[in-house]
Amino acid sequence: MKNNLILKSIIITFIVVFVMAFLTGCDEDDESTAIGTSGNDVRQVIERTIYLPMEKVRTLNPMISRDEDTYIISKLIYDSLFVLDEYLMPQKSLVESFSFSDDRMSLNLVLRQGILWHDGRELTAADVRFSIETYISLGNNTIYADYVANIRSVTVDRGQTHTLTIAFRNASNVGVENLVFPILPAHQFTRVADMHRNIANFRPIGTGPYMVYSYNNLLRLVLVPNEYYHGIVPRNNIEFIIFPDKSYAINLINVGSISLFISDDINRETVIHGMNANVVNFVSNRAEFVAFNIRHEIFSDRRARQAIAYAIDTREILETAYLNSGILSNTIYFPFFFGNDNSEEIFAHDLEMAQELLRHVGIRNRDEEGYLVDRNRERVSIGILVNSDNPARMKTAQLIKNSLDKLSLYSYIIYVEWDEYISRINSGDFDLYIGGYAFNERYDLRDILHSGHNNRIGFSNPDVDRLLDELQSGIPNERKAIVFQELNAILQEEVPIYCLLYKTFGAIASVSLRGDVMPRFHNVFYNPGEWFNVYSLITPAVVAE
Repeated sequence: MKNNLILKSIIITFIVVFVMAFLTGCDEDDESTAIGTSGNDVRQVIERTIYLPMEKVRTLNPMISRDEDTYIISKLIYDSLFVLDEYLMPQKSLVESFSFSDDRMSLNLVLRQGILWHDGRELTAADVRFSIETYISLGNNTIYADYVANIRSVTVDRGQTHTLTIAFRNASNVGVENLVFPILPAHQFTRVADMHRNIANFRPIGTGPYMVYSYNNLLRLVLVPNEYYHGIVPRNNIEFIIFPDKSYAINLINVGSISLFISDDINRETVIHGMNANVVNFVSNRAEFVAFNIRHEIFSDRRARQAIAYAIDTREILETAYLNSGILSNTIYFPFFFGNDNSEEIFAHDLEMAQELLRHVGIRNRDEEGYLVDRNRERVSIGILVNSDNPARMKTAQLIKNSLDKLSLYSYIIYVEWDEYISRINSGDFDLYIGGYAFNERYDLRDILHSGHNNRIGFSNPDVDRLLDELQSGIPNERKAIVFQELNAILQEEVPIYCLLYKTFGAIASVSLRGDVMPRFHNVFYNPGEWFNVYSLITPAVVAE
């Protein structure tokens, strides 16, 4: 308790000092206009420095960092070969054109010309080859290990400066959505071992819209526009203020000394109630779902899985357990994946339909009280596995049990700690479990749905396997959208996993912030180049006596 009080005191002191420094620093260098009110002069001050919070990171090198803030900041400093749009469709970034070989075992890339690094040197194919080979050599020491796992080699022909070929190990994972990792300059490193030198003081050099002006890993990181940028050059600076705990930065939104704060707290509406702030909610990559053990006698029949889906009141769960901090989705994929709108309810809450489906499952016998019984005349029981460290999921489990209690099923909740929860799922020791998943931006779901990937729920469907593989085979965006629709229709019928909701996050902006705030889960500070702050400074009128 004493240590917590000390820490809180330190943080409050830090905030007070920062506010004073901020208010002192907002001066005559800014654009301003004067307005007279009630004898006072009100000056509208326009400031083109955006203040954002971060925590101390181990390194700003995106190749080896596992810090969330480094991942976020790297989107402003570096470019990648491809980027994902708001529908997670890959679009060309550093690439001018590309083509696959007929057997899909290699990919030829032509890079855009005239793209310069922050130090003025030109991006070449050698930089891309260096970056990919380094990611491969780092293995599990990089968060992008899975992105490059299927790459066998990268070749740059002699005399070619903007053309390269990527060769793959197999044709089942060659989509260009894998090529969204930051590209770093080969001339910044003499060898791969340099990746681990000067980790704390690493100075990024990229081709992105912002470049590092100054960095103190205890205080702040200042980014300024990259004048060499190949797109629209930003009109502002971005200053990341380093906090001992980033969550405390929300206290500075009210006074405008933090411009924007990203919150994943489901209680955020309560936290910001009464604050001088605007909120933009956006869909995260975090799905909450019910997963069925297909090996269970009753759940081997999809009608039983459908019955449970009909019995669950997802709207009540969203409102009661997650405080409306989410959206309903009829797919485990991102709700707007490849331009689809998956908000329509497939299994709207309907206990009568649920009971009717249960009448037709493989187990039809009932005891004297009407409960389903198995072939041994034992009541069919459904254990609802949930991790006891997650209040929202525990509340969800109780709501689901309340619904199942109205059917001819016997259900009970199994509350376990995290380690046992994971162990039970991995060993298949569950009937159904309430879980969640933070998907990466590539949305390759074969690990949880493909029969060849040893999925934990025991699900197997050859059409699903085929379509999952085709999604990762490098097909064009138009074809991928069609394949997804076909896949999703099967998943909605089979219900191996029933999506309860997708969580939403909030971009909490000071009222002083101007410009379009359009966060995406994979790029929360998307397109900030036109943002600016407007402050009202009131100067009391001088009255002559």
